[in-house]
Amino acid sequence: MASQPVQSPAALRYHPFVPALDLVLTPNRSLDRRHMRRLVGGIGLVFLLGGLRFVALGAWPVLPFMGVDVALLYWAFRSNYAAGAGREHLQLTGDALTLRRTSASGAERVFGFNAYWTRVHIEETALGDAHLWLAARGRRVRVGGFLSAPERRAVGAVIAAALNDYRAGRPSTSSIA
Repeated sequence: MASQPVQSPAALRYHPFVPALDLVLTPNRSLDRRHMRRLVGGIGLVFLLGGLRFVALGAWPVLPFMGVDVALLYWAFRSNYAAGAGREHLQLTGDALTLRRTSASGAERVFGFNAYWTRVHIEETALGDAHLWLAARGRRVRVGGFLSAPERRAVGAVIAAALNDYRAGRPSTSSIA
């Protein structure tokens, strides 16, 4: 039984089929579905009790409007959760950085970049927001539009570190270097 040669960690890291970076970005949801139902149910109960008071006073047309308010609140939460089904998947494998953007409806767009030429840009706005971009060869793609500004900065730092590690492990293609 022949033993296989031991490979260095750097050789394993940049294997063409083993991702050096694998990030899945999903929108934040601060309230899960179970708690959303409890919240809407509690608000519905409070509105029902208040509506019964209006009915007792003879102002019965108020009750249907309160019911519509609760139904609209439920619809708004459901729409928010449906929009939260989208995600972005960043993967650095071999020489390619791939961004797979899946919308809430399931439509997928794939953006491919040469990892050596890709740069991470974080644009700071006057209001304190930050926009994260991947740029290479005159093309820019925004990443993590659904994340908060601190999260975008952190994700940008992770991507930049992975790209820098990738470049450090490869010989330069520039004749000046």
